[in-house]
Amino acid sequence: MYKQVTLEVSLKPFKETSDAYIKSVCRKIFSQWQGLLKDCQTISIMLWAADGSEILDYAGKLDDEFQWACYIGNANLPLNTTGDDSISPHTYKYLYMENPPKMTYGILKKIVATLKAEGKKAFPDKNILVGHTFDIGPEFAISDFKYNRHKEICTGTKLDRLGFVDCTATLNADNRCYAAFKNGIPEGTPIGLFLGKQTSAFLKDMGMDFIWLSNGFGFSADPWSLNGKVFDGEKFYPEKLKETREKVFEFWKFFKAGCPDFPIRTRGTNNTVGIDYATDAVPIYDIYNGDFGIDPPPNSPWAALNDNYGLEIMGHMTRICQLPGDGFLFRYYIHDPWWANSPWYDRYGGQPMDIYLPCAVSRIDENGRVQTADNLSLLTIDNSFGALPDSCVNEPLPHLIKAKKDAGDAPAPLVLIYPFREYSTSLDESLITEMYYGDNYICEAINNSLPLNCVTSTDNFLLQDLSVYSASVLISPVPENPKLKEKLKVYCENGGKVIFYGSKERLTEISDIKAQFVDFKDSPTKIRQCLKKFGIEIDFKIYDETKKTTTMTIAKNDNSLVFSTYNETTALDTYLKFPLGAPIFTGRSAIIENGKARYNFSVSEHLECRAFVQQESGVVTLKEKHPCSKKFRRRLQITGLKDATVCFFAEDYCKQDLFVGREEAMDFDPVEFRGFKIIQDEHGTYYKGEHISGNITFSMPFKEYLK
Repeated sequence: MYKQVTLEVSLKPFKETSDAYIKSVCRKIFSQWQGLLKDCQTISIMLWAADGSEILDYAGKLDDEFQWACYIGNANLPLNTTGDDSISPHTYKYLYMENPPKMTYGILKKIVATLKAEGKKAFPDKNILVGHTFDIGPEFAISDFKYNRHKEICTGTKLDRLGFVDCTATLNADNRCYAAFKNGIPEGTPIGLFLGKQTSAFLKDMGMDFIWLSNGFGFSADPWSLNGKVFDGEKFYPEKLKETREKVFEFWKFFKAGCPDFPIRTRGTNNTVGIDYATDAVPIYDIYNGDFGIDPPPNSPWAALNDNYGLEIMGHMTRICQLPGDGFLFRYYIHDPWWANSPWYDRYGGQPMDIYLPCAVSRIDENGRVQTADNLSLLTIDNSFGALPDSCVNEPLPHLIKAKKDAGDAPAPLVLIYPFREYSTSLDESLITEMYYGDNYICEAINNSLPLNCVTSTDNFLLQDLSVYSASVLISPVPENPKLKEKLKVYCENGGKVIFYGSKERLTEISDIKAQFVDFKDSPTKIRQCLKKFGIEIDFKIYDETKKTTTMTIAKNDNSLVFSTYNETTALDTYLKFPLGAPIFTGRSAIIENGKARYNFSVSEHLECRAFVQQESGVVTLKEKHPCSKKFRRRLQITGLKDATVCFFAEDYCKQDLFVGREEAMDFDPVEFRGFKIIQDEHGTYYKGEHISGNITFSMPFKEYLK
């Protein structure tokens, strides 16, 4: 399971601030999520108390009251007094309850202490941490600091007419007393230094353990925009790269100098590494290697908001292909405590696509080992009205557990080689253009059914034994590094499968490599069509041309392929064929047409594939059968075979100890008595039988019955 689980929560559930009420809320938090928390090592609670202005304003006095996130909608808009509660929260703000309690720093400290105490009672063997958040925008709480006294720091994208904090900004002087600046703020103080020192004082006094920098803060001067200081939407300005990236990097040096003792967790931007660098010179390679004690950003929650799973998956892959530490985070959006929406119901419709798709993302390190997310964060466990509904625990929880169980343990069928270092350090104008359009192209290709969810960096790839990719197709932009080009050239000459993408001008640089090539100008479906050269066919019949085709991930887990899918429309037929035949999913029937499996998927699917069948037509079904024997722990039956070639992948523990039988009879024999052979080739270890008709049952024994 996950090493660490973080439950994000606002202060809205604390509708009273008596000791008894605070304790009751804390107990409910830990008891609700017991099924997820019991198996992790560390439990973190991350508090969305306000918008971070409570840190900026903190004067070191526990009796001081602070503005907290007690609103629905943009807190810095006027309060709705029209009597019409249907008006958009982007026009007015609303109190989440009548007469919400006042919050002081002392009350916040009491909440923190109670969370730690109740967490330790419930889970005495776990580490219990509590952290705090800083956000750049106007959404969550009234901010006199950002939108009255120090407007000079809010130069970024505007939300409802109010700007976002620029991490490169400097502060005008003021003479107020702050916890870390008793005599006020000197003119020109960097926001990074001021926030760092205030954060350090605040966390120590509150008894907290870490800080979360939200909404791209620290990674870009303007993290919500697709334009920036280097790209205005039409033209790139490479001459601004050096200065811009240095200013962003300086933020981290200032912040760490001011806050040297606390871990930093980050949300990151909504974009990919390449897009961030090409638009706003985000120096993520330098940040990762700057010894700042940060955790890498997780997947963006924007897929829930704009249905762009391609951007979520691609963005996540580009940020984790190299890491500043050991692990990385998957973050899931259950509730929004500010904007009157609970995505589990009103964005996902109770469907788990935004669990299974990003959880399928994996990275391959320098040793060729596959890593998946080992930390989980839930945004948030309370809704906009301060409720903690049991249904939004009980319904997504099984999927969160299953997604981790089914995560990749070997390289996926498709692997992206991503130039992480090159794409966040270059000063080359032509490369900036390539990274911007190339990353956008892959985002759209994923949105158009390219099942790409596994990544390695170019630096790691150069250190790897490429035999780990024997069953994979590699996808790469045109290599910048001559050593990488040469390694890929030799790999292709030895039968390796590679698809390169880039502009026609750049593709000519690698025309001597025996690979497939895709031009930032081809249709996003072109790269998927190139897969046919390698025996992978993914086609569709769509009945509503205004809708996009299936978003799909494929992970390799326990010697099977695990398909996760999302359909914007269910008026869609999916046709699949792989090098070993048509994939037959456990618990499903495939209509075989011209050797391809035709499926009609629902909105969200998560499917195991252990069998591939080669036959021209018919209906082939794979069912889980009861073992009905103390010898076998699992039996899978395939029906509808017509002179078929069947390839079956058993679970890892018994991949050479399978038993095969016919019909319902208990006449199980070792595979060789049924015409099957154990095959070990570039596809892995599996059982292959030819000219099979009727039904066949594969039985996996308990370990004590293995050879």
